[in-house]
Amino acid sequence: MCSRRLIVEGDSLTVIKNIQKKGNDNSVISSIAHHIYNLGLSFETVSYLAVPREANEAAHTLALEGKKQKVCGSWVQGVPASVRLAALKDCSAWFQRS
Repeated sequence: MCSRRLIVEGDSLTVIKNIQKKGNDNSVISSIAHHIYNLGLSFETVSYLAVPREANEAAHTLALEGKKQKVCGSWVQGVPASVRLAALKDCSAWFQRS
């Protein structure tokens, strides 16, 4: 069974708002935001959430690892240990806020 619900979290409220716009704008990130929005159309429901940077460490670490290892696409062998640790830290921070 496929998941039909997508939650997109980002630590930039400006970017989240840009993704949610249905029209194009002239911002630097408009093409990326438009692509993310279009990917979301294949899900039944999509939620875009602005989260504090402290709760988004895994995404930041994943981006840095991808840049360092020159990975574009998916991690075939699984994510690096640094990303798994950051994700655990994110979960811990999230539960402490709740």
